[in-house]
Amino acid sequence: MNNDNSDMIQTSSYRTSVYSDETFSELIVERVPRPLDALLKALLIVALVVSAAATLLLGPVFLVVFIVLAFLTYYLWPRFKVEYEYSYVNGQIDVARVFSKQSRKDVAKIDTNDVECIAPLGSHQLDSYGSTYKEIDYSSGNPEMKTYVLVKGGQNPGRILLHLDDRMLSDLRRRLPRKVFTD
Repeated sequence: MNNDNSDMIQTSSYRTSVYSDETFSELIVERVPRPLDALLKALLIVALVVSAAATLLLGPVFLVVFIVLAFLTYYLWPRFKVEYEYSYVNGQIDVARVFSKQSRKDVAKIDTNDVECIAPLGSHQLDSYGSTYKEIDYSSGNPEMKTYVLVKGGQNPGRILLHLDDRMLSDLRRRLPRKVFTD
């Protein structure tokens, strides 16, 4: 493998590298906070304050409730800040969910042999892939960004929502020229 960095392009959220017959692309998109997330945060804070006050005023019986809520808050709070990391390496697309830039969980591995179509959300190319496919959203939720739908066949067919940029699309188009659409 060549250690020369002249064939590597890097920005803060995207990296691509091409070595002989190997292609690697990576894209990180941050999920927009949902209104439900703000509501849950507020409920957790209020519940903690009420249980702390109940512990002080009504006795140590409520201490157990306070401790349970404290652990629940500690566990749930990082899950409100989510990023999705898309990686494409020689025929495999990996999607990972990253919580608060600390914890990473692989959520999807897609072999490009199973990909039936990649097209923008609302494209006529997706008309033949109806509602029988399960839809999974790994996009940022930002309506200003262009959302693509990856239709996966094989054992677990589904429609996967992603935010792909032009570089990753061109890498995928090289591998799947008749299955990637940008219309």
